[in-house]
Amino acid sequence: MGIAMTVLPLKPGIIYGPVDSRRLGRSLGINLLPCGYKLCSFDCLYCHYGRTAVKSLRPAAAQFAAVEAVLSAVGAALRSRLDIDFLTFSGNGEPTLHPRFGEIVDGVRRLRDEINPAVKLAILSNSTTVHLRPVREALEHLDAPILKLDAGDPVTFARINRPVPGLDLDRMIEGLGQVPRLLVQCVLIGGSASNTDQAALEALLAALRKIRPSQVQIYSTDRPVAASGVERVPPVLLQGLASEAEKRIGAPVRAYWAEA
Repeated sequence: MGIAMTVLPLKPGIIYGPVDSRRLGRSLGINLLPCGYKLCSFDCLYCHYGRTAVKSLRPAAAQFAAVEAVLSAVGAALRSRLDIDFLTFSGNGEPTLHPRFGEIVDGVRRLRDEINPAVKLAILSNSTTVHLRPVREALEHLDAPILKLDAGDPVTFARINRPVPGLDLDRMIEGLGQVPRLLVQCVLIGGSASNTDQAALEALLAALRKIRPSQVQIYSTDRPVAASGVERVPPVLLQGLASEAEKRIGAPVRAYWAEA
């Protein structure tokens, strides 16, 4: 049975949360993207923010928050002494699309070091800019670079992630292999467009063996999504897939799901 078509609202500002994360504990989000619409290089079937309004790899700089505004908001949040484990770049689409992403990472890192060094830095990224050296250099400064890979073959990639035209999956996989301390997240779904059939899983495992991440995190969709026909992969199957994948790729694989 497909998941109901009711999605979450977009983030209204730069800072949001803290949220209780299955993987990051108490996480305070940093949204570098526009507040009025979703801007991404993907239009994933399972995205709980709904359809992508602007799908691009080269969006206009005027659409983004100013660096000064981001650093002011992050500084204020850190000085408030919120009980958080992570500051996480995420938000209304793909955070690395911000044209001054590296500068922002450097600034946030300095503020973290000055105000609350115990807080760690993370990102939830879709990997579409990881082939770019400046992006990889910025990612090296994060404690938890969590980057997505849902498919190892072009057909499944196109069906699940619905990328911007011209995006090269092989180049993306090559870029992922160059990120130190990389954590790869894989969202597995069933239904009319699935990445859990044998051929798709074999291609994904082959890509993960090539990338050699420090850890793989697999989960399914536990929230409403925009596309019809998307089916949740149950926890018992996720656990089995994690166990098998760990044997096959030689890296720790952890399964996550929301408790009922």
